[in-house]
Amino acid sequence: MIKLLNAGLTRLRKNKLFWILSIFSIALGLYMIFINYSGMKNYGDTIEVEQLMLNYSTIIGVVIAIFTSLFLGVEYSDGAIRNKISIGHKRINIYLSNLIMVIITSLFSYLLFLGIVASIGIPLFGGITIPLSKLLMLLGCIFVTVIAYSSIFTFIAMIISNKTITAIVSIMLAFGMMMMALICFNKLEAPKTIQAATMVGGETKIEEVPNPKYLNEEERKIYQTLLDINPAGQMFQLAGRTAPNLKVLPIYSLGILVIFTGVGLVLFKKKDLK
Repeated sequence: MIKLLNAGLTRLRKNKLFWILSIFSIALGLYMIFINYSGMKNYGDTIEVEQLMLNYSTIIGVVIAIFTSLFLGVEYSDGAIRNKISIGHKRINIYLSNLIMVIITSLFSYLLFLGIVASIGIPLFGGITIPLSKLLMLLGCIFVTVIAYSSIFTFIAMIISNKTITAIVSIMLAFGMMMMALICFNKLEAPKTIQAATMVGGETKIEEVPNPKYLNEEERKIYQTLLDINPAGQMFQLAGRTAPNLKVLPIYSLGILVIFTGVGLVLFKKKDLK
């Protein structure tokens, strides 16, 4: 395992995709700072630097999907996995070393973004306005969700041999999870009442009526659970600081890690690599 990790880190340092990801994280941090600084100067907007720190989490799933599918996809196309097995490496070690590499890269990407935002944003916009303990809790939950994302896309990359199919499936799944999260959000945020226009004596009268799309308590629990389990749903809640079940989110993420990694190890062990 140690040899595989050392080889992976060496490959990572020389990998163009890794450096593109690093540059993207830095550029995204600078772009967010520039846009918000312009808003502050031109319109007097109040900028919360902690919000900038959390914003990257909403799109990082897509970023991890792209990186993982391309970085691990070549493991099959260039015969690296067969070579590793032929020289005596166990399949479980190959799978886990690749998972660790994806986790390290994904977390490094986010930490790089945080470093840029914190080092430039705090002097420009002022200090953090929420308790540090709460910010650390939110960031901790984000890091665990990043690990969950990594386990999902590593699973796909290690089970599907074709790099192109891996990329398509991973990216579509990342966007699909985001769409499902937005659907759940829209359902949960539907108001209890809506305004309806009625004709009374030839005049239009506006009145409040029950919203037929408002969820009952049982339905709200179901949609909230779906939102909490979904890594994209977790990220949207964490970025918006609206998670009602904050302490439960890491448990769901760790569950995703265990399930996808466990199933991935079983399937990869049986996979025909010819």
